[in-house]
Amino acid sequence: MSTPAGQTNLTLERENADRVLIAFETDRDGVLRRWSEGGHRVLGFAASELIGQSPPFAPPWPGHADWAVVAGAEDLVDATVVWTDREGGPHELAVSTTTFLDADGHPDGVLFSARDISQVSRDREQLAVYAKEMLDSYGRELHAFADLEQSYRNTVEALAVAVESKDSTTGGHIRRVSRLGALLAQAHLGDAARDPQLEYGFLLHDVGKLAVPDAVLSKAGALSSDEWRFIRQHPVEGARILAAVPFLAGAVDVVLHHHERWDGTGYPDGLAGEEIPIGARLFAIADTIDAMTSDRPYRSGLPLAAAIDEVVRLAGTQFDPACVGTLTRIEEDHLSALLEHHDA
Repeated sequence: MSTPAGQTNLTLERENADRVLIAFETDRDGVLRRWSEGGHRVLGFAASELIGQSPPFAPPWPGHADWAVVAGAEDLVDATVVWTDREGGPHELAVSTTTFLDADGHPDGVLFSARDISQVSRDREQLAVYAKEMLDSYGRELHAFADLEQSYRNTVEALAVAVESKDSTTGGHIRRVSRLGALLAQAHLGDAARDPQLEYGFLLHDVGKLAVPDAVLSKAGALSSDEWRFIRQHPVEGARILAAVPFLAGAVDVVLHHHERWDGTGYPDGLAGEEIPIGARLFAIADTIDAMTSDRPYRSGLPLAAAIDEVVRLAGTQFDPACVGTLTRIEEDHLSALLEHHDA
């Protein structure tokens, strides 16, 4: 799995202790150039102590004691390691990697993401699910250079996981809303929905939340006007993050415009009607359906039928009437299957 160097924001953490994501980045020589707050919280090392030197624990590649990018590093799918924190306490971690490439296509460094699985109360079941999800996401191809398109998709999925780790109130949202968006797009656009850029946009629609303070994302009560400005800025921040990644150029339309409204009262640009890219118009419906049917700390989710009725009511104001018409022609059971967590 590979991605251009320097395009990943590593400020990734979870509020729940058993879900903290440790993320860090080394250059090709194994020298740390980024270290996340999650690493500080779990292992006790601050970024100021580690940046510019090799990590103070063994690399996850069997048989290699050096953190430098080695032959085979890009083939690592998943590994379980035991790393020691600064007080000497052991932590069992599930680690995955993404290899960065320089402008010439050569390995430039490695992004490591790790979850502390040593304190999870439901160890066996959760580890089995986690292992399967990671293998499904990252194990399509062991050799990234053999299938560039698959490499791109793996990178997008890794970024999507990073985004969801940032917002602890919307667990599973990205996976559900991407599937629902894909169903709507297929029904509305036919073969044109096969464009992978559409899927990339759905998966990364909230990538701009990496720039929103954690305190704003996790706040249970009403947001202040200043906090709302942070939230309303996330589409612009997301487009800025993706703008420098050539293979994600087509995904920017969804990322930038999925909060626009058909009547022109949305954000960030106040586009109206067919000025709004079709992918963003379709995704706005999928995003709203999932939001309304999901439980939140401050309210319970609506039944799917009630959420659909609300979207129909807002056709012509918030949503494209033609896209809403497509939604109503899809069997409700088919939609419910993509949102099955709500009945669990």
